[in-house]
Amino acid sequence: MKATNLLNSEAKVWLQKSLTSELTASNTYKHLANHMRFLGLFGFEKFFRAESEDELKHAQILTDFVNDLGDVANMPKVDAITEFPEDGEEALDIAYQMELDLLNQYKTFYNLIEEKDITIGQFLLQFIEIQRKAVGEYGDLLAKYDIAKRTGEILLFDSQIGG
Repeated sequence: MKATNLLNSEAKVWLQKSLTSELTASNTYKHLANHMRFLGLFGFEKFFRAESEDELKHAQILTDFVNDLGDVANMPKVDAITEFPEDGEEALDIAYQMELDLLNQYKTFYNLIEEKDITIGQFLLQFIEIQRKAVGEYGDLLAKYDIAKRTGEILLFDSQIGG
């Protein structure tokens, strides 16, 4: 007996879009890490490499979910990252906006699906929470960076962000 596909076409499109967004985020963070290294900000490099790995984990959770529902997640083409921030603040701004966009994307998906498929709606709540926390974290990091910039402690901030 063949497994039944439990995904409707609308949900599959949104899950694929989410997978693409998570992989794009991973590549963006990897790019930011490489660029921070180029700028000599090795703490930022370490931080963004870890962020890239987290986004890959999110992509795998989405992939596994699609598979568990009897379908196959297609591995999307991810466009090259073209932003080259001049400093850590610009990199944090890029990350903050990306996380905010992801939060809004998951909220939109949730609003479209929650009454149609409670299983997918329930699944999406974890991603909404992940994104809410990420937006808050990046907001905090931007505020701390602003203080470090005003006090001339960018290198101290760089060493702290790298853990």
